[in-house]
Amino acid sequence: MRARAASLVFVACACLGRGTAAQPETPLTLQDAVRLARKNHPTIEARRGEAASAYGRQEQALARLLPFAQASAAYEPTTPNLVITPSQARTVFFQSNSATVVDTSGTAIGVTCRTPAVGTCTPASLPPPQWTPQSFWAAQLGLSWTAWDWGRSLLGYRGARELATASEVNVRSAELDVTLQAALAFFGALAADEQVRVAEDAARTYQAHLAQTRGLHDSGLRTGIDVATAESAAASVEITRARAVAAREAARAQLQVALGVPRWGDWRLVAEPAAFEVQAADEQRSAAPVAELVEVASAHRPDLEALRLEERGLGDQARATRGSLLPQLTLSVSPTWEGGQLSSLTPNLTWMVGLAYPSPGLSPWLVQGQSREAEGALVAAHAERRAALDAIRAETVTAQASLIAARDELRFARTLVDASARQRGLAEGRYQTGVGNVIELYDALLTDVSARSQLVQARLDLASARARLQHALGESP
Repeated sequence: MRARAASLVFVACACLGRGTAAQPETPLTLQDAVRLARKNHPTIEARRGEAASAYGRQEQALARLLPFAQASAAYEPTTPNLVITPSQARTVFFQSNSATVVDTSGTAIGVTCRTPAVGTCTPASLPPPQWTPQSFWAAQLGLSWTAWDWGRSLLGYRGARELATASEVNVRSAELDVTLQAALAFFGALAADEQVRVAEDAARTYQAHLAQTRGLHDSGLRTGIDVATAESAAASVEITRARAVAAREAARAQLQVALGVPRWGDWRLVAEPAAFEVQAADEQRSAAPVAELVEVASAHRPDLEALRLEERGLGDQARATRGSLLPQLTLSVSPTWEGGQLSSLTPNLTWMVGLAYPSPGLSPWLVQGQSREAEGALVAAHAERRAALDAIRAETVTAQASLIAARDELRFARTLVDASARQRGLAEGRYQTGVGNVIELYDALLTDVSARSQLVQARLDLASARARLQHALGESP
């Protein structure tokens, strides 16, 4: 029993359901758990979706730097009724008169014409309206390119590119966070299972002592107080065991959530014993100056890198917004084909070089508001990056302190286990020989169980502290 308490190999068993036949168990290591979490966790999936959206916005920004194609084709049957505006009538008809002409047979006839200042022409009356549509075809192709807009498109693309890269880095940051959650949940499930084994072993020991005490009582060697004490101690240990089983189920549920899987698998959790022992890297990082660790964390944390990229991207977008105060230079070319017969359309070609504000036009108040919005977002991003740096510094200092405390805790927990095991052996010997009393015995038993439980907790604290420090430094366990 003492050798098993000292070795404390963390191997936890899980079954698919209660009351069913045992299924073949699949070993699950920490690396397997991390791989499952990175594949299935919804946080990483959400970050990947955000990165895809950011790259889509980058492509949209790039499109503004390239020419736009224009094309249209229409069949527009319409009636041939002419509508003349007052200005057209004044221009065309202000000198029109009537005239007498001779036709081909030599007969003089009166006519009207619309040609100003010719003979005595007068304005001709409009023909009656026609309601039969006549065919009309129109087609157009064209290219339009914004040659210069004072950096709006270029800076907008640069900003979108930085923000897209930041979103990709945020995926790595989410993977680092999910890895830490999976590692902590994995270690917690291992420790919870070991606590159950410690409680079950204690329950068997207390039941054996209860049976021994009852036998001594029946032989007249012990009093009723000994039996009552043994019974109360055994019942107390059963309560502890029940709580340990409940804690194990809760720990498995937390691990299932950390892995992002819908149900608990047929897993046998396996961890290397070295994961729960003090390693050479632990000693080095415990003795390292805090400033050195903070510098490493600042250089390797992906979330801090993402914030730097976001700040640069928002800065480019803020500068791009100011370019809206000036018009943009646009080049376009558009060949067209129009006519009443599809087989004989009339072609035209239009070139245009324009300097204008984009639709709907210039509004200084709108540009001012957009600039203030962009500059405010930039200030917020800068402050967020500073806050993140402070948080990383605090996380690193706390993680190092926790690692130092866990290292010392493990050393003293081992000392406590050895001492309590000796105390228990002496108390059991004294009780069996009639020298010791029941209070001394159960005090020693309780101390032994408590010491073994503290050793489990100390190992868990060491593994968790190491994982937290690795996360603070931007590393995976």
